[in-house]
Amino acid sequence: MKIISIALLVVLGCGLAVFAAPAPAEGQKGVVIVYASLYGSTAKTAEWIAEGMAGKAAVVSAAEAGDLGGYDKIVLGSGIYNNKLHADMAAFLEKQGALVKDKLIALFVVCGAPPDQAGPYLEMFAEKCRAKPLLARAFNGWMKKELLSAEDYKGLEAYYKGAGYPFENYDQTDKAKCLEFGKEILARLGEMK
Repeated sequence: MKIISIALLVVLGCGLAVFAAPAPAEGQKGVVIVYASLYGSTAKTAEWIAEGMAGKAAVVSAAEAGDLGGYDKIVLGSGIYNNKLHADMAAFLEKQGALVKDKLIALFVVCGAPPDQAGPYLEMFAEKCRAKPLLARAFNGWMKKELLSAEDYKGLEAYYKGAGYPFENYDQTDKAKCLEFGKEILARLGEMK
């Protein structure tokens, strides 16, 4: 019984790794979007970018990304928290940074800063990747208080109160801008052929 249990765990574990980063179809190199999201807006942004790429990109979270060697190109996205990349993206780059360096085509961040003022976050992200992507974009996200951890709720409530702003939910995501970025990535890929 012990051997069967161990074998089942191994099979299930391998299956999860396979599903975490779906491989491109046999004989076809593809694109994968790897993202790190704390409360979901970066994940949604990644999905919309993939939609803009007409379904030509797999989408996987950085925490679940397995072997990405079968992909020709990689798009990375991270939420920004306390002026840093999401911890899962930082860990992903530690593990797979060498692979990313040569395959990175685009990156994006989701943050509270206005996109036209998010340049330092994009530069920081590119430095962590040790690469210069062809495309980089900043997007706004959302804050849904019901999703916040107790610690984040308390910290953000104090921040907003101190800044004189109301502490309330907001959603500044923009599907149209994400779709457009996906189309732009797809166009660049076409130019590279």
